[in-house]
Amino acid sequence: MKKLFYLFTLFTICLNAQIVNLKILDLSDNLPLDDADIYFKNSTKNFVSDQEGKAVVDLSNVTQNDELIVSKKDYQDAIIKVSELKPEMIIKLEKVSEVELKEAFVTNLKAEDILQKVIENYDKNFNIEQYYFLVNFQQDLLFNNNERDFIDADLQFKFKRGDLKIKSKGIVNNEIKSGREPNSNIRLIYYLESIYLKEKYIKQFVYLLKEKKYEESNLSLTKYGDSFVYEVTIKTKSRDVFLTIDKDTFAVVEFYWETTIPETKYSENEFLREAKVVYKYRPHNGNWLLKETSAIWNTTYEKDDEKTDLDMNFSIIVNDYNTQPFSEFNKSVNEKMDIRRSFK
Repeated sequence: MKKLFYLFTLFTICLNAQIVNLKILDLSDNLPLDDADIYFKNSTKNFVSDQEGKAVVDLSNVTQNDELIVSKKDYQDAIIKVSELKPEMIIKLEKVSEVELKEAFVTNLKAEDILQKVIENYDKNFNIEQYYFLVNFQQDLLFNNNERDFIDADLQFKFKRGDLKIKSKGIVNNEIKSGREPNSNIRLIYYLESIYLKEKYIKQFVYLLKEKKYEESNLSLTKYGDSFVYEVTIKTKSRDVFLTIDKDTFAVVEFYWETTIPETKYSENEFLREAKVVYKYRPHNGNWLLKETSAIWNTTYEKDDEKTDLDMNFSIIVNDYNTQPFSEFNKSVNEKMDIRRSFK
């Protein structure tokens, strides 16, 4: 049975009724919970708590009979009617009972069996082509530790199988320019091509498990909101992999991949020093939709006898999505080139 614990802290100052300031805490120790998912049962808006457990929730275009849901893996959901929201709220989440998890974890499936079922159900679960995603995109490039290129822009993504179309409003929220000409190595498509996890990653992991080409593999069970989820961990000599998978649908809920061997040769003149890729999804109408993705890709490459350290950091956070395009996003972005070219 779900338990919901929350405190209301009301300020005498009249705050904007369209904004709710939340703070998400652990019930047992009152410590802040970061990366908690905050969304509505019917509205498509997404919010995430920061390292202090704080989140600012925009209620514009949200109906009074909707419900606000606060979710975090390993914790019980908090569900609050929109009509009961206050300008300032503290919400405390309770951890999932170990007894409940032990009782639910009855399976003869192995990690490779679960990943194989992910592949078999992937096309049905990864049904995102009907949506337009409104995202905040940030790309941060650091050359030789002293020259920085940074861009922060709101974009519209439209996925098609094996393809991605991006549009913008033609403006950026913030940018820092180093003066360097965009390098051909910096292409958004390299990062986004792995959005289809089945082809890029999961088939490889099934092979590793079946052929026992790993150093460690673990399978456990926890909970995300109403759903029980498998946690699969695979460690090899060169990388660590972590997947969270919905127990009923075998949809990917969370994916994390990290290299563990530095100075790996990536191409003829490029060495990979560090790489991390993360994908996270949120529940919506019985399915899981992309919530956010981030990547660190640090390389050293040589061009014209010049050696360059390039540290790349990408972040994409989905703020909203709709079956219809967002009208203000009407300028095409060439996703196959450096995204900075689209805002010159």
